[in-house]
Amino acid sequence: MNGDNHRGWWDTSIIRIDRNELIVKGYAIEELMGRVSYEEMAYLMIMGELPPHRRIAGLLGALLVAVCDHGANSPAVATSIMAATCGIPLNCVMASGMNLLGKIHGGPIEEAARLFYRAERTIEETGRDPEAVVREICEQYRAAGDYVPGFGHPVHNRDPRVVRLFELVREAKEEGVVSGRFMELAILFEQVLPGVFEKEEIPINIDAGGAVILCETGLHAEAAMGFICLSRGLGLMAHGVEMQMRRERLKAPMPPALIGEHMTYSGPPPRTLPEDRLESGNRTGGEGKT
Repeated sequence: MNGDNHRGWWDTSIIRIDRNELIVKGYAIEELMGRVSYEEMAYLMIMGELPPHRRIAGLLGALLVAVCDHGANSPAVATSIMAATCGIPLNCVMASGMNLLGKIHGGPIEEAARLFYRAERTIEETGRDPEAVVREICEQYRAAGDYVPGFGHPVHNRDPRVVRLFELVREAKEEGVVSGRFMELAILFEQVLPGVFEKEEIPINIDAGGAVILCETGLHAEAAMGFICLSRGLGLMAHGVEMQMRRERLKAPMPPALIGEHMTYSGPPPRTLPEDRLESGNRTGGEGKT
């Protein structure tokens, strides 16, 4: 059905399929193949048009590379590694890790994007000083007992991925492709946060760095988690294939020798069943009283 005035039971603006024909956002798939990069294709399918400048695609591509893996200290990766030793198919291995990505693990990029869009909108609508707006938002998070999404990291105090992403944003800004204002907002948050939360430093992490990329390129905050999954899926696949090729079996969360040290027990001490239950079990063959 090609008419705009009639929608079928299923309707999509993304793809049209007919005999010997696949049209994605108006483009024949065979025209896109070999001419459009994966990140350009992602932009097209979400935004409806190809990126207005190659720099936009470059920024999205850099983000996809940046978040593809974070080692076995990442719960998603560790889960996929263990799953791969259990004999399940690769798609299930990847899904096992992917299902751990959510509000806390991977998801703060979406919240960070919403945060930056909110701060920018407030500054534009009120004309207030950016630092005052940022400080007020940070104080709201502290009063609520919440973390500010996209800031702080257990390992990095100067995340090399963020450093490189911001280098690319600055280059795009110099060419007039992006405004750079969301990067400046992220840096302002990093400067204000320690004073509000009384910490020595609360650095920008990859969630806020990635959110800057999405905001600078005009993508919706709702698409943020999707980009994390597109990227992290590659890392999960790589770890899964590696473990399957090694043919390791049933890799536990920790080596058996460490179970006594790292898996402690805090339940009741050893005990026995009451006499009446022990006697009942002897009489009924273990079924107990009815």
